[in-house]
Amino acid sequence: MKTSNNIIDTAGYLAISTRLQRLADSLRKDGAQIYQHFGIEFEPKFWPVLYTLSKKSPLGILDLANEIGYAHPSVIALVREMEQKKWIRSLKDKTDSRRRLLSLTPLALDLVAQMEPVWEVIKAALEEIGEGETPLLRAIGEVEARVAQESFYDTARRIARDRAEQSVRIIDYEPRHQQAWESLNLAWISKDFEVEDIDRETLGQPQQYFLDGGGAVLLAEKDGEIIGTVALQPFGNGAFELAKMTVAEKARGLKIGERLCAAALERARKLGAKRVFLYSNTKAYQALNLYFKLGFRVVGLDSQEFKRANIQMEIHF
Repeated sequence: MKTSNNIIDTAGYLAISTRLQRLADSLRKDGAQIYQHFGIEFEPKFWPVLYTLSKKSPLGILDLANEIGYAHPSVIALVREMEQKKWIRSLKDKTDSRRRLLSLTPLALDLVAQMEPVWEVIKAALEEIGEGETPLLRAIGEVEARVAQESFYDTARRIARDRAEQSVRIIDYEPRHQQAWESLNLAWISKDFEVEDIDRETLGQPQQYFLDGGGAVLLAEKDGEIIGTVALQPFGNGAFELAKMTVAEKARGLKIGERLCAAALERARKLGAKRVFLYSNTKAYQALNLYFKLGFRVVGLDSQEFKRANIQMEIHF
């Protein structure tokens, strides 16, 4: 009997898989001893297949795997061992010759008849063990339902993404950010397009092109590193251009672009904007989807300031 906690016991939910495996191993070991006590030689690992086919047969391999909830290869391995013990027989499906239908042999059915009284004892023992303050079967059912709705893997990915998003700050540009501001934008432009003279001018002089006239340059910062940029260039009469929106490749998938654009639109409202427009390229479909999501609509292209621009969008306040 375990009398003290070990390291695994103190690890909490981090060790839940290990502890469940440990509990399952213990129950299987004791289960084998219970069968031996009643004069039955039987390994508990075969029980799911034996029990399922005693209640519902014939079944195909896939149907059997679905009934048990095991992976297909695991069920095949168990079935092969049980065929060697002459507990399972298989016949071709009359409607599909490629499909095998499994059922229990008379030998296995006799074994089931011997085991049924033992199952009642096992059931009573497990009910006594499992019915504590939090009934075990109910807790298992609740966890299985949650995992069916969102897998362990998907849950972990969502939490990691949410934590990464929460660690990102949207800040205002300062001269010390100049190198990051330039390098991030030159990287995305040069990847798919030509870096034009107007790019070099505006990137090299953000104070003159964006800030002095009453615009803004916003940056996404994570752990002290600049990983995204966006700018508002003022054009008078309440019009601003949304420009230089990019996110470092390694930081994509965290909705940073959406946060940057939303922050830029909110800043535009505070600056008295009536209209915000942007130029883009139809090759940048992910960016276009984001702009549509934020409320931008396609309008006629009114400028060829950038060679790469083949679409214009705008939003009104």
